[in-house]
Amino acid sequence: MTMNAPIHRGLAVATLASAALLSLAACQPAVSTSLAEASVTASPAADATSALPADPATDGSDPTTSPPASASVPAETTPDATVTPVPTAASGTPRPRIPAGRGTGGPGSETITITSPVAVAGHVDTTVTCGVSGNHYTASASAVVQGYTVTETVVAANYHAPGTYTILVTVSLTIPGEGRYVITAVPASAQITDTGGSVSFSATSDGGRTLAGSIAWACSA
Repeated sequence: MTMNAPIHRGLAVATLASAALLSLAACQPAVSTSLAEASVTASPAADATSALPADPATDGSDPTTSPPASASVPAETTPDATVTPVPTAASGTPRPRIPAGRGTGGPGSETITITSPVAVAGHVDTTVTCGVSGNHYTASASAVVQGYTVTETVVAANYHAPGTYTILVTVSLTIPGEGRYVITAVPASAQITDTGGSVSFSATSDGGRTLAGSIAWACSA
């Protein structure tokens, strides 16, 4: 009986040790489970941190600077050429009267005034041929006045001395760009002197327009 007492105490100690080990083993899964839950709980916080926008102070960008807008370059245009119309003279418009150059007024000159179909006036030096054959007096000349060519021939029948005579006058007027107007052997009154003469005339030309004016001539020496 005395020998079995140590055995019983050993068994009791072993039983207590086994119970302690079982209790410790029972506690370990709970610790592991708690650690796993803590890891899962912390994970959303880390994800939230990574989802936050980058700090402008750390990435070097300037939040106040907006991206430059693409500049629109207007297409270069060439201004239209302004064409200035050239005025044209209407049909029947009177031509301006332009002062003509004056001749010397001595022998071999004419003073010409045309009133129709254009206004022409001037004094020019030109060759004036005068002569008497029997009882016929003739004077003829051609001159350019203000760009118009005037040609005339005066014939006085029964001439015997300077004076006033009824003569026949032939006059032609050439207008640049328009044509030539002629009156032929038209009766007119003329004053004839020793050195020249003068005549006035007005008649319907071959072109159907009135040719009118006066001519004073000085015979060439």
